[in-house]
This record gives sequence, C-alpha cells and structure tokens, in this order.
Amino acid sequence: MAERPEAPPWGALITAALSRSQTSARQAARQAGMSEGRWRQITGGYQVVSPGVYAPVRGPAGTLARMAAVAGVTPAQLRVAGREDAARLLDAQAADRRPDAELLQRIRAMSSDQARELLAQIAVQLGIAEAGEAGLDGEHRYGT
Repeated sequence: MAERPEAPPWGALITAALSRSQTSARQAARQAGMSEGRWRQITGGYQVVSPGVYAPVRGPAGTLARMAAVAGVTPAQLRVAGREDAARLLDAQAADRRPDAELLQRIRAMSSDQARELLAQIAVQLGIAEAGEAGLDGEHRYGT
C-alpha cells in the first residue's frame, strides 16, 4: 500500500490560511464555487484512485486563484509556493476589483451635499430616476 502523498506547498498554504481564519474547507469551497471534495483534492495534491492508489492533482491556475482569494492568500505567497500561474490570475482578479485610487480619494473628499448630487447624477445616468426625481432640478430633496 502506497503512502499518501504530501500536500503541495500551495495546498499547505491555503489550508493554513483557512485554519487561521477558522473557515472550514466546506465553507471555503462553497464560496469558491466548487465541491468540498475537489477543494480537498487540490489542497492535498492527490485523489484516491483505489485503496492505497493515489493520483497527483495539480489544480488549474484559475481554480487555485479562486481558492486563494477565498482563503486570503496573496499572489506573493502563491509565487513563493511555486504557482506563478495562479498568482498572475489572482493579481488580475484583484486589479479588476480595485477602484481607481484617485477617484476614490476624490469621492471621500466630497461634502455630503456633493456626494448626494453625485449619487443623483448616477441614478439619472443609469435610468433609475428622472432628473426631477433625483433632485437635479434645483430643488433639494435629500436630507430635508
């Protein structure tokens, strides 16, 4: 009977991150949109083919990036663990979610009235409200 393979560095990294956050593999797998069994195969680095027979499992980069995001593992940590491919995808995912820093800074600097006006403009642009309904007709409708 063959011995169970050791977890790959990226699997041990993700498992340790989950343990620190007190998140179960089941919860994490659901958040990543996959089965708990597949999660465990990828983090363990193997799947059981038959009793005592193990086949290596190396999760696809996209799947591993999703898993890392759920576990709170950084791209730098994935690189150290030997998964540059997943680290690149995780970087790209983070860049897609990251708001433009300058824009965010400008919004935070707005007064309450300016912020209300911006939200009203957005509502009009999205077709959620008419200019008059959104208070863009010169009348103050918010905060009064």
